[in-house]
Amino acid sequence: MEIRRIRPSRPSARFRICATILAAGLCGSPLFADTSPLAILDPNLQVEVVVNAGISQPIGIVFFAANDFLVLEKASGQIKRVINGVVQPVPVLDLAVNSASERGLLSMALDPAFPTAPYAYIRWTESSTGSDTSVTLETPLTGNRVDRFLWNGSSFVFDRNIISMRSLQTDNVVVPGHPGTNNGGNPAGNHNGGVIHFGPDGKLYVFMGDQGRRGWMQNLPNGPFLTDPLVDDTFGGPAPDNAHLSGVILRLNTDGSAPADNPFFAVGAATGGQVGANIQKIYSYGHRNAFGMAFDPYSGFLWETENADDAYSELNRVVPGMNGGWIQIAGPLYRFADFKFIETTQFNSALQQNRFPPTRLAYTADAALSRMFMLPGAVYVDPDLSWRYEIGPAGTAFVEGDALGPEYEGTLWIGSARGNQQVGANGGSLYRLRLTPDRMHIDVSADPRLADRVADNLFRPQKFDGTESESMLIGTGFGITPDIEQGPDGNLYVVSNTDATIYRIRRTPAAAAPLKFNRDQTIKQGELDENQ
Repeated sequence: MEIRRIRPSRPSARFRICATILAAGLCGSPLFADTSPLAILDPNLQVEVVVNAGISQPIGIVFFAANDFLVLEKASGQIKRVINGVVQPVPVLDLAVNSASERGLLSMALDPAFPTAPYAYIRWTESSTGSDTSVTLETPLTGNRVDRFLWNGSSFVFDRNIISMRSLQTDNVVVPGHPGTNNGGNPAGNHNGGVIHFGPDGKLYVFMGDQGRRGWMQNLPNGPFLTDPLVDDTFGGPAPDNAHLSGVILRLNTDGSAPADNPFFAVGAATGGQVGANIQKIYSYGHRNAFGMAFDPYSGFLWETENADDAYSELNRVVPGMNGGWIQIAGPLYRFADFKFIETTQFNSALQQNRFPPTRLAYTADAALSRMFMLPGAVYVDPDLSWRYEIGPAGTAFVEGDALGPEYEGTLWIGSARGNQQVGANGGSLYRLRLTPDRMHIDVSADPRLADRVADNLFRPQKFDGTESESMLIGTGFGITPDIEQGPDGNLYVVSNTDATIYRIRRTPAAAAPLKFNRDQTIKQGELDENQ
């Protein structure tokens, strides 16, 4: 496949907000600042603007060095280099993306041996037109790609495709043998996941959202239908062939092959064919959709945030061979009855795809567990922490070292998939969580209400209520925050998609008064250097 880097025209960077702000996920949104005050709630920390001009709909940041980093733009498909605070005039890469809903240029990870191994791995949604588009249907069937690019010192050049996954959703198309269509509107463009990271083992981990699929990886052994043909959709399934490998975390070698120590490698080898080859790549499955994934630098454990439909956002410590339970359950098993009650009686009483409505859920937790599709060796795992109603977790990062102060070493930070301007309440918030000494769990001791490992936030028509999250709240007014990264300087860099800004959170100098922040202020690099 040819990667186009020069195109005759480009649509406006602004594009419409999702048809509904109630659906969980990082939807495209106009460029506006959040409506709640930008604030860090600890006086020992301060927030600064690093870049707020020359970038549009930023979705990720990748560091070459402390004052040399890359900014990914979701809708333009461009990766821009920022040196000493200055956005360079020529992008280092320009991809023809489909940015409808949650698609677009989504994530990037440098090879662990970079620049000795001068490769970058990029997760993006391909346009089928050769130009940027936000038209839902203008993407190939398997247009969600991870590609490897070679850094030549000034730009990235296509090297090879690592994997191509489902992108085109056709749930409104008749499936032969079944009456009617599923969803009356246009096909969706959400639940792409998109985050990729290298683990401490040197393997590439790829989160792929469920894409609205309803097959093996969504714990439906026979797919969403009750009668033959037992398929997932127009293109087949429910087994995870290339068009139905979704709702998974993949673990890959740097050439895209499956490591022999993956949890289902032997199962896939015995299965054979395209399905077997894909099963070999799976690290965990039974996931819905996520924008946050991070490795604990102290334990090596992988943590993942997961968005709810309506009930039970999750924070998971992912173990090899994990089955997260979706679509049979979200949240802990002991809350199954509540999960089903919310999904069948509140909001729109749907689980996105009408072919499997919530009324088809089991009647008991034990029955839900028995219905799950369990690959040999798979294990169901409850979330370590969850929220009763959707809270929209997004970008996720651990703090290594004490640059923010010793009290923040080892903490986990999570952003929001909706800004306050969109949903009010806790939209646009940042959360800071502490871990137990063994790094196996979230430490909930600061709030006795969390002893059950569920934040019982309250019902709101737009969700995002912050009840029982007060001890975790660390910042407000950041808008949609698809990425949080720790820089080489030890500070946290927060990407605000809606503010079109890269923020930096750092320790407040002991002798300085608290910073009064002005959103229009651009901190000059020289001023920052004086405080370092």
